[in-house]
Amino acid sequence: MLYQKKIGSICKWFCFSFLLATSTYVRAQCAGSDNSVTVCNKDQDISTRTFDLFNNLSGSPTPGGTWSTTNPANFFALDTNTGIVDLWRINNFGAHQFVYTNDCGGPNPEMATVTINLGGYPGEDNTDGSANACGDNLAVNLFSFLGSAIDGKVQDFNGSWEEVPVGATGFLVGNIFDAFSAGPGVYTFTYTVGAVDTCPSRVSTIEVEVHPPANPGIPNDLVVCTNEDLSGLTNFNLNNLLAGEDLNGTWSENGTNQLSDLTDNVINVEEINTNFGYGTYIFRYSVFPSHPVCTERFAEVNIIILPALDGTLDPPNFCAGTPYNIPLDYDDSILPNGTYQIDYSIDDSTGTETGVSDVLLTNGQGTLEVSPLLVATNELVNITITNIVGIAPARDVCATINVPQETFLVSNATASAQDICPNTDVTVDLANVLDTLGNLSNDTYDINYVLTDPNSNTQNLIAQNINFSNGDASFNITDSELSVAGQYTIDIAIPASFPINCMITANFDLIPAPQDILLDVIVDNACDATQIEVLVDAPTLSNGFYNVTYEVTELNSSAVLVSNTINFNGGTANYNIDIATLSEGNYTVVLRSTQNDTTLCRTVFDFELQENFAIGGIPEIPQAVPNQILCTNSFAPNTPTLADLSVTATGNISFFDTATDSVELPLNTNLIDGEDYFITSTDPINNCVSSERIQVIVSLVTANMAITTNANPVFCASENATVADITVISPNNGNIVWYDAVSGGNAIDTSQPIIDGMSYFAVEQLNGICESDLRLEIIPTVIDPPLPDLTNSDLSICGLDNPTVANLRDLENTINAEIRWFDTPTGGTALLNSDGLRQGAIYYAESFDLGSGCVNAIRVPVTVDLTNCNPDDYGFFVPDGFSPNNDGSNDTFFIPNIEVIFPDFTMEIYNRYGSSLFKGNSSNLFWDGSNGSGIAPNGVYFYIIEFNKEGFAPKQGRLYLNR
Repeated sequence: MLYQKKIGSICKWFCFSFLLATSTYVRAQCAGSDNSVTVCNKDQDISTRTFDLFNNLSGSPTPGGTWSTTNPANFFALDTNTGIVDLWRINNFGAHQFVYTNDCGGPNPEMATVTINLGGYPGEDNTDGSANACGDNLAVNLFSFLGSAIDGKVQDFNGSWEEVPVGATGFLVGNIFDAFSAGPGVYTFTYTVGAVDTCPSRVSTIEVEVHPPANPGIPNDLVVCTNEDLSGLTNFNLNNLLAGEDLNGTWSENGTNQLSDLTDNVINVEEINTNFGYGTYIFRYSVFPSHPVCTERFAEVNIIILPALDGTLDPPNFCAGTPYNIPLDYDDSILPNGTYQIDYSIDDSTGTETGVSDVLLTNGQGTLEVSPLLVATNELVNITITNIVGIAPARDVCATINVPQETFLVSNATASAQDICPNTDVTVDLANVLDTLGNLSNDTYDINYVLTDPNSNTQNLIAQNINFSNGDASFNITDSELSVAGQYTIDIAIPASFPINCMITANFDLIPAPQDILLDVIVDNACDATQIEVLVDAPTLSNGFYNVTYEVTELNSSAVLVSNTINFNGGTANYNIDIATLSEGNYTVVLRSTQNDTTLCRTVFDFELQENFAIGGIPEIPQAVPNQILCTNSFAPNTPTLADLSVTATGNISFFDTATDSVELPLNTNLIDGEDYFITSTDPINNCVSSERIQVIVSLVTANMAITTNANPVFCASENATVADITVISPNNGNIVWYDAVSGGNAIDTSQPIIDGMSYFAVEQLNGICESDLRLEIIPTVIDPPLPDLTNSDLSICGLDNPTVANLRDLENTINAEIRWFDTPTGGTALLNSDGLRQGAIYYAESFDLGSGCVNAIRVPVTVDLTNCNPDDYGFFVPDGFSPNNDGSNDTFFIPNIEVIFPDFTMEIYNRYGSSLFKGNSSNLFWDGSNGSGIAPNGVYFYIIEFNKEGFAPKQGRLYLNR
C-alpha cells in the first residue's frame, strides 16, 4: 500500500508535468523529436539505398520541412527535400546525424535530429589471385583490391589495414604498400571496420602478388674518333654495353640499318662512320615483363663518333709587337663549324712553352692566335697543336690531332727618329735588321718607306744603297718632304732582307715655332680703378725663366710712381699691381718682357704693352631690397610713387624703365603692380655713374575684409574647439589674424579655446604686413549639455520580468537635455528601450542636446542586479520526482528559475545510504539520474539546497526517481 501511495503521488506529479509540457511545446511537435537508429550490414540490403529519415523521426512530425547534414561527406548521399538517404554512399562507419527543419507555419522554425549508428562494410575478400602489383611500385593502394562487383557498393574508408602476420614486411603505411621495398612475393593483408553500437566489427582479406619488373640493365656508351682505325669494331656486340640485364630483350635502332631483325645484336661501327660520319647513334634494348601489371622497360646505349681536327698550319714570319695570327686549314668533313679551344706548344732556344687560344673554325679555315710572350725574337721557332676542345656550343671533340709541326720567325727590327724644328732634316735609325738567312745583316739594301703627315697624306719614297753593320743603319728625310707641323709616321719595308709579313714603323714630331708670349692688362674700372691685373700667357719650358717688368706713370707729370719685376717659370701667370697708394688722377701702366729662355725652336724674344686708367669718382652701387611689397591700405586715398621705394645710395638716385634706358623717370611717378624699375647712383663731382643698375620689382597688395558663411557658429563643448576651428575665408588667399576688438585691441592666439558668446574679430593679412581696414565679427555659441541626473547608481529588479532598457529610464530625473543609454563607457551604439538587461552589467547614461547633437563627454554608470526576485511571486517550487527514460519528457531533475532567484545556490542529492550522487549550482542545473558509475535505480532520493541568500534558510526534501 505504501508503494502504491508513492506511485500515486509520483503519477500525480508526472501527469501534471506531462500536461504542462504538452501545453507548452505543442508547436515543436511539427518537426517531431530526436531519434536514434542502428543499421548493420547495409551492404546486404538493397533497401538501405533509399533509407527514409522522415519515417524514423519520433513524435508527430508534419511534412513540408527540409533535411540537412553538417558532414560534407554525406551531402551527396542525402535528398534534402524528401529525406531519403543512400547509405551505400556513406563510406564511413559510425554515427551520422541528419537534421529535419520545419517552420511550423510561424517565424521560428523547429528542428529534430535522426542519428544513424551505421555499421561498417569492409568490402569483399580478394584471395583468388586477381590482386597483382609490380615490384617497381613504391605506393600500391590496397583499397583498389576491395569493393564489390555490384554498382555503387564501396567499402568504408575509415577502417584499418594490417599485414598477416602483423608487421611481416614493415612496408605498409595506412592503405599504401611499398611493393618495391618488399620485393616479389605473395603478401596477405586484412582490412577491419570497427564495431558500431550493436553492429560487430567486420574483416576482409586480400592476397597481393608482387611481380618482378622488367630489367633492361645498366647502359654504357661507346666513344670513338671519326679519324681513328675502326676496323676492330666491324662486328661489335651491343650486349657488351649492358650490365645486369634480362636476357629476353630485343634491340632496335633508327637510322643506321645495322640491325636486320629483333634477334640481331651485332653492328659495324666502321661502316656507320663511313656512311654517316661523326654523331651520336642510339640503340634501344627493350624487355617485356613477366606479368602485365608491370610495364615494358628499356635502356638506351649511344655509339658516339667524335669529330677530329685534321689539317695544316701555314705561319708567316712576324714583326715583334704585331698579332701572331697563324692560318689553319682543316678537313671540314670530319670537324663541324664552331668555336674551339686549341692548346699548342712553342719550341725555341730557351725550351718548350705551352699556350691556349679560342679559335672560330668555319668551312675548313680558322686563325690560331699565338701569345707573343711565348715566342723568342730573331730566331726560328716550332709550333705544334697538342689538343682541341669544343666550347661554343660545347661539344666533344677527339683529342687526336693530325696537324704537322710548322716553323716561323719573329723579327725584332726597329726604327726610330728624333723630333725636329722647322727647316730641318730628320734622321731615321734602323736596328736588328736580318739578312735572308736570319742573321744580323751586314749587306746593302734599298729601303722603301711610306711617309704619312699629320693630315694623313702619304708619300711613297725610297732610300737607296743603305749600308748595314750588325743589323744597324740610318738614312735622312729632307725638310722639303716635311711641310706640316705635327706627328709623322714612317712605315718601312726592306725587300731584300729577311722576309717578314709587316712594316717597321717609327714616329717623330715636327715641332712648330713656339707661340709668342702674350701680355694683357685689365683695369677693373677706367673711371675709378682699384685694381690692375697683369695676365701673362707663355709656353711652358723644361728650363729657363720669364722676366716681366711693369711701370705706372702719372700722365700729367710723366713721373714713374710704381716699378717692379716679375720672375716666374714658363706657363700662365696672373699678378696684381699695387695702386692703393696712388691719389686721384690719370695714369698709364707699361708691361715689358724679354724672353731669355732656352725653349726649342723659339725666334721672338721681346714684348711690350701699355694701358691708361684713372683713380677716383665712381660711386657705390645703390642698395635696395629687390622685391618690395607696398600695402595700398597704408597710402589710401593716394597711390604710392617712386619716392616711396626704399633705396640707399652715396650719390644721386635715378630711376629708369629698363636696364639700358637713358630717359630718367620723375620721382612722382605712380608705382604699377608687378612693374620693375632700375636705379643708379651718380657722383655729382665727376659724373661717374655707378657701374651697375639695380632692379626693384614692385608688388602692390590690397587687403579686403574677411568673409564667412556663418557669423554665429555652434560648437560642442566636447569638441574642445579653438579659434582656429572658426571658418573664415581670406578673399585673396592670405592669412586670417584675430583681434578682441573691432579696432585696435589685442591679437588673439588661434590655439585659445572658444568662449561661449564672446566676440572675435577676423582680419585678412597679406604678406605678413598688409591688413584690411574692416574687421569681421564672429560670435560663436558653445553647447555643453548637463550631466544626466539619476535617482540611483544601481537598479535592483527581478530578471524573470524580462527587464529592458526602459526600466533604466525609471532612474532618470528631468534635465535640459535628452538621455541615451550605452553598455560601454565610451563609443558604442545607443541602446533601444526594448533591449534586454544583463545580470551584473554596467550601463551608462549620456546626455545630449537634441537640436545640435552635442553630447556631454562624461557618461554616468548604473549597475544592474537582476536577482531581486520574491520566490512566492513566481511560483517557485522544488519538484518531487522525474523519469530519466530518454523519452524526451521529464528526463532530468531540475528546479525551475532557481538560477535566477538564487544565483549563488548549491544543491546536493543523496541516496538512502547517504552517498552523494549529484552536486548542482548555477552552472550545473540538471541531474540525469546517474550515480557516477552507472544509472541510479528507481527509488527515493534526498536533497539539500543552500539558497545562499539573506532571509532564506536551507531546504531539505526528497524526490522519487521512476524510469
